[in-house]
Amino acid sequence: MSESKRKKFGWAFIGAGDIAHKVASEIVREGSGRIVSVWNRTASRAQSFAAAFSATAFRTPEEALAAPGVEGAYICVNPAYHAEYVRRCIGAGVPVLCEKPFTLSAGEAASLFDFARGKGVYLSEAMWTWHNATARKVREWIHSGAIGRVRSLRAVYAFPLILMKCRGRLLSAEAGGGALLDIGIYPVRYVYELFGMPDSLSCRGKLRGGVDLGEKIAMRYPSFTAEISVSMSSWGGEKMVICGERGKIVVPEFHAARRAVLSVGGRREVFRDGALKYARQFAQVADEIRAGRQEGERIPAQSTVDVLRLTDECRRRMGMRYPQEE
Repeated sequence: MSESKRKKFGWAFIGAGDIAHKVASEIVREGSGRIVSVWNRTASRAQSFAAAFSATAFRTPEEALAAPGVEGAYICVNPAYHAEYVRRCIGAGVPVLCEKPFTLSAGEAASLFDFARGKGVYLSEAMWTWHNATARKVREWIHSGAIGRVRSLRAVYAFPLILMKCRGRLLSAEAGGGALLDIGIYPVRYVYELFGMPDSLSCRGKLRGGVDLGEKIAMRYPSFTAEISVSMSSWGGEKMVICGERGKIVVPEFHAARRAVLSVGGRREVFRDGALKYARQFAQVADEIRAGRQEGERIPAQSTVDVLRLTDECRRRMGMRYPQEE
């Protein structure tokens, strides 16, 4: 085994909020990676994070990226700042895994991927659902015709997130808030990963203070319409049900699912996956970076741009524009 394979992959964290702590905990637990450095706009948060994960806090992102042992950067700041820090990482020649939503718009994302290709630097979106086995099993069932021709898809992702401590970010247009890009992107991405780009899309939603509190999305395909309901102001749970000519697939908590159920002709098959959800993504990306890839195998650039084209259309139909787009 080569030295690069034996050595734990070194990550620089740009951002030290709640998601950073969750991710870092799994990376450390899984064991193939380590947190080398961290930067956060609030220095005390970076220092606290560094102490928790045996990393070093730095005063600037560039210092964190240049720290000895850094092989890749993970960006987990507010979505409105993703593009800025992706560019800074690429400019420094450091491979990047950027948290979802990758950017606020498809055009912005396409520009970043072009920039990364020009520099020969790896860039991918942290869409962890599709690094994990449950989602890939559902896609296998669909593509193998396990339930026959699909006739309907219903997905709901509704939790009163605006009551949580992160509500300030979610309700801020300047920070890139809103239900669509925070949680709605998961069911939109899920449908896209199963069936590709729809023939057409419609969306209606409720705006407050420049951001969406929720929406109803319809993605239309030749034999069915995928109906998606999203809310960050009400409770509805999280579930996807896909019905076909011969059976159905049910996926509870689909964005982070550990279980999916296939029912066909009175027979029931349950798929379970107990693996660490974030860690699998980081191990896969680390392998891709060390192999010299320039984009993700499971999350290729085109898929990220395509899904943002769909969310762009949703926002257009709701009359929602971020201040950065004015």
